[in-house]
Amino acid sequence: MFNTEVRRYGRGLAAVAAVIALAVIVKYAISTKNKSDVQDLIEVDVKPIKETSVIVGKKYIGYVTPINDVDVYSYISGFVEEIFVSGGQSVKNGDKLLQIKPDEYVAALNESIAAEESAEADFDYAKKYYERMEKAGTKAVSMTELENARAKYFAAKGALAQAKAAVDRARVNLEYTTIHATIDGIIGTVGLSVGDYVSPQKQLFSIVQTDPIRIVFAISDKDYLEENQQAKMFDKEKIKLILADGNKYEHEGFFEYADNAIDRKTNSIAVYAKFDNPQKKLVDNAYVTVEVEKQYSGIAVAKELVTLIPEGAKVSVIRDNQFQSHKTEILTEYNDEYILQNNFKSGDLLVVEEITSLKDGQRVKAVEKGNR
Repeated sequence: MFNTEVRRYGRGLAAVAAVIALAVIVKYAISTKNKSDVQDLIEVDVKPIKETSVIVGKKYIGYVTPINDVDVYSYISGFVEEIFVSGGQSVKNGDKLLQIKPDEYVAALNESIAAEESAEADFDYAKKYYERMEKAGTKAVSMTELENARAKYFAAKGALAQAKAAVDRARVNLEYTTIHATIDGIIGTVGLSVGDYVSPQKQLFSIVQTDPIRIVFAISDKDYLEENQQAKMFDKEKIKLILADGNKYEHEGFFEYADNAIDRKTNSIAVYAKFDNPQKKLVDNAYVTVEVEKQYSGIAVAKELVTLIPEGAKVSVIRDNQFQSHKTEILTEYNDEYILQNNFKSGDLLVVEEITSLKDGQRVKAVEKGNR
């Protein structure tokens, strides 16, 4: 009996040992398989996705044009008595420019004043006569006499109004014998001499406003659409100038407005910007280079890693240890990189090597090799 129990106990131990051995073998097999699977994953060079800010400058050809310019004409005809300005001179609004001989206009004013006084006397007489006829009534005067008195009264009233208007006109003409500047600016060529006869049909000279001054440049329809998405066009851009000598202009410009139509020949639209010009470096009709600087925030990616597609662009990322093609938008170009819209997910890793053999969803081993 004792031997039987020993044999049973021995068989139990053997069974336990077999179970333990089998578990060890299974665990080892699973561990070996997992190690093999990890070793079989393709290594992919990646880097973390970090948002960056860059300032991108776009250059356009522009030209200088005044905000205001005035062609000076004489309102009246006459002989030049005095010239107060010369070509290239700076003037202020209200400064004297030219004096036309006023003698005939002084005489015309005096004549019109005398005519006004005569008309006023006639009016006073006609008014008093009409008032007396009204008081007398129809028993003392006939209806015809009363109507005649009334007609003479209103005729005298109209004549007085005409005389007053003639005085006003004569006074205006006399004032126009002195020509004043209507804007601040620079006088153009003055081809007049004292004694010349001038008339309203002949331009005397011009005044061009120089400070501030306007720059006109054309942007592409694509740039226009990008700008138009903002609350205000060029709201976050700096508008700068490069002069003909290559030097940068010291003052920044301010966007005024864009034209209301696109030029079909060039697919561009004119943009107008205002610049301070205290030293008169910007001269009417001069050409300049306009540099528009804009700050972009996004993801900088080498151009060769970005695939252009009809919907925008796509790049390769590793998401949850799986290879994925990620669609995004190109905000701008910066040197050899595209600045992409940051619509990536947290934890995404950017693939920084060109891979064509992987498919979306395929598991990979992400490695930061630091090559890029």
